[in-house]
Amino acid sequence: MATFQTVTVTVPLISPRITTVFVERGTSATGPWTRIGQTEVTGTTGYFYDNTAPYDVPVWYRFVYVTFGSEIVAPTIVGPLTLAGTGMVVLSDPNRPWADIEFGFCATSESLTAAACSPIGLEFMWARFEGRVRRYDAGLFDRLNSETPADVYARRKNLDSGARLLTKTLDAIDRVYDLFTEGGPLYLRAPAVYGRTDFYVQPYDLAEDYLSDAIDQRFPHRIWAFAYTVVDPVFSIQQGTDCANWCAVKDTFPTFADLTATGDTWADVATGATVCP
Repeated sequence: MATFQTVTVTVPLISPRITTVFVERGTSATGPWTRIGQTEVTGTTGYFYDNTAPYDVPVWYRFVYVTFGSEIVAPTIVGPLTLAGTGMVVLSDPNRPWADIEFGFCATSESLTAAACSPIGLEFMWARFEGRVRRYDAGLFDRLNSETPADVYARRKNLDSGARLLTKTLDAIDRVYDLFTEGGPLYLRAPAVYGRTDFYVQPYDLAEDYLSDAIDQRFPHRIWAFAYTVVDPVFSIQQGTDCANWCAVKDTFPTFADLTATGDTWADVATGATVCP
């Protein structure tokens, strides 16, 4: 299932030419609008891969560019677009949509064991959320000749928590590395049954371990754990997705003839129109 929706960005052909466009998302064709990122355009067209869109909720997009020092809203509005929910937990890097990972579930510990030992099925499984902590932001300072201290406080922090994941293949280990290696915030989406809305998290240390001491370590299964703190939304300046990154282009189309055989060109790659089969 898709973890992002592809938004075609369209702006007027003017002089000087527009190269960078801000992307805003709204809950209706008239807003309110939230600026979520930016993308590059070639001529009048570019692409934005929205991997922080809510599941099963229609949204609209508008585009803003700067000319002669002023921000101008392009006349084109795209929408409604609806990203179909996967029923899975999804971890995304807003700046690198190609690195998104979906995690499936096991209903019981017994089915988890069976799934872990099976060579088929999902490579990525969600194990659990850890408990929540809402940290205080306060200081107590002793006062002369007083039994009670001065209390200086501010709004309590959102929450700290953590998560555990299971992967089953060597390729999956590489995918987890790719997702976490940039070190910045991730966007976490989970089914409503968890009672946790979608949010941005800053992960801390990423721990990788084997399933247990009793399992031959030549098996590729890994248990992953990381703590996180909920943080503000990320403004997305994307590296691309699918074939809109050069590593994927090289792997999928070893020669120029392989690319042109699909009907695409390097311009399609540069604008993000090319999608790997």
